[in-house]
Amino acid sequence: MHVLNSLLVAIAACGATVRAAATPGTSSIANVTCGSNTYSQQQIEEATAEGCRLYDQGQQIGNSKYPHKFNNREGLVFASSGPYEEFPIIRSGVYAGRSPGADRIVFDPDYKNDCAFVGAMTHTAAPTRNGFVACEVAELKNVPSTSTSAPTATGTGSSSTATGTSGASSVAGLGVNGVLLGLAAWTVPLFV
Repeated sequence: MHVLNSLLVAIAACGATVRAAATPGTSSIANVTCGSNTYSQQQIEEATAEGCRLYDQGQQIGNSKYPHKFNNREGLVFASSGPYEEFPIIRSGVYAGRSPGADRIVFDPDYKNDCAFVGAMTHTAAPTRNGFVACEVAELKNVPSTSTSAPTATGTGSSSTATGTSGASSVAGLGVNGVLLGLAAWTVPLFV
């Protein structure tokens, strides 16, 4: 354990940043940046609400039929284990069937029997033509770990409150460093 703690101190000294996987919902999100586009919490909520509404009603819009299932062949890390649906997020308004652009919100249509935002992704800078990479999620500081799901077709959303999350479950997409930091966040409080 001492070796792991020393390694963590060394990584922290190098200025490594940890990007935590979002709790399902949007209550802790300040914004999301996909390539050069930054989306506000409100834009994320609106896109998620529309994607969830269409999903709940069994409807799809646009040439690519959104929302549709996202199989996650890229192995992106989201705030739930799925299933995943993707829906475009655009800079102005809510996607209504025209060109979807490169950016998507990802939602879990059955997260604790509700529909919830679980992440965002973009085609921008993806290694393959139709591939995706994760967008950067900026979390609000000093916000309790409370998640709010997107409104359902009936107009009601449910919220759940978490008493805390383990560091091991909140490290996203950082490879070996992320795993080490996640394990440390999970174990270090036991020894402090």
